[in-house]
Amino acid sequence: MQSGKICVSELSTSKHIFNNYHFCRGNSNQRKTRVGVIIKGSGTYIYLNKKLNVNEGDIVFIPENIYCYSEWHGNPEIEVIYVSCFMHYKQWRYEPQIIYCDKEIKNDLIKIANLLSIDYIKELEAYSLFYKLLQKLLPQMVRSNISYDKTLQTAIEFITDNWNNDFSVVDLAKKCCVSESTLYHLLQKELGQTPVNFLNSIKINMAIKYLEGSNYSISTISRLVGFNSENHFRKVFRSVTDTTPSKFKKKS
Repeated sequence: MQSGKICVSELSTSKHIFNNYHFCRGNSNQRKTRVGVIIKGSGTYIYLNKKLNVNEGDIVFIPENIYCYSEWHGNPEIEVIYVSCFMHYKQWRYEPQIIYCDKEIKNDLIKIANLLSIDYIKELEAYSLFYKLLQKLLPQMVRSNISYDKTLQTAIEFITDNWNNDFSVVDLAKKCCVSESTLYHLLQKELGQTPVNFLNSIKINMAIKYLEGSNYSISTISRLVGFNSENHFRKVFRSVTDTTPSKFKKKS
């Protein structure tokens, strides 16, 4: 389907519900453009060493082809609804941003999400409504000339796919065909984290899932997510979440 110079395909929806804290590592494969409504909680999207803070009620635009991970906090609930698609626009680019709009547009976005959850006939109605939504949103959005580094993409995909395997920064640098120094500076510049810190963020996110959904001891969880030392696990957990594993488990 086309609208002027924009082509939208594979429109879909997803709802994300968490409690207290959640780290979303992003999706390194088949990333889509996402337009989301923050229903409950607050979060921070991190991309290209930039941060976008969002709060309850905000509408956020996350373009495809930019790796973007996020951290969320709720009291206790976190709820975000996304409408996603591959959206191709040849003459300009956008970066993640909050879209300031009225309540009607927020309601339209939620309606699109609901239509996509019904059947293929309602999906056609969802496409029509989504194009009308874009006509209102795009004129007020900030355009950008940012680009995405293929070496960064390779590094992110390798880390997210192998987070529970034993590999070193040397192994990662070889996979990316760059030096350790180049890799370190690239991730620090684009993600605001070192390779080790980014890996630890993923491990802590997996630990949170165990804390919320199992009766495993903290010692067992630390081993399951790849920490050889429980004390080190506790230290990293606190640095990422601002709380201890024990306190987090009690809240859950």
